[in-house]
Amino acid sequence: MTKFTDIKLNDEMYSVVFGLGKVVFVLAKSLRLDGYYVFEVEYENGQRTHYTEDGKPGWCKDITKCAKTVHYKYEINFDTLDTQVPTTLLKRHQIEAYRNNDVLEMMSPAGGWIDAILMPDIMVDNAINNGEYHLFRKMKV
Repeated sequence: MTKFTDIKLNDEMYSVVFGLGKVVFVLAKSLRLDGYYVFEVEYENGQRTHYTEDGKPGWCKDITKCAKTVHYKYEINFDTLDTQVPTTLLKRHQIEAYRNNDVLEMMSPAGGWIDAILMPDIMVDNAINNGEYHLFRKMKV
């Protein structure tokens, strides 16, 4: 599904990982190839990320197994964004077990809880290695 075929400069975007941003680069339609990066978003924290027409991010290791992590800002209902503080802290071995079983959520820099699979591996690994266990919780069923 190529959702971002008509993307334009300065379109307001929301990334489940990085939060609010604006489109700062768009490749001309005549130069685009399927599966390649066609636009770039700069986020409020200064992070810049390239995306395919499907919304798959440039930091993904295997683009064929990547999930869409960016949306137009107007599509997001910020009232339903889960930003609750965790009630209990997980231990490192619990975080690893939940991650291996795909039931781990991480608090993104955008301020909401998302599936840890959608986060860049380096962000998850750094948080675990730095003992930032408050950034993790088991997925709600």
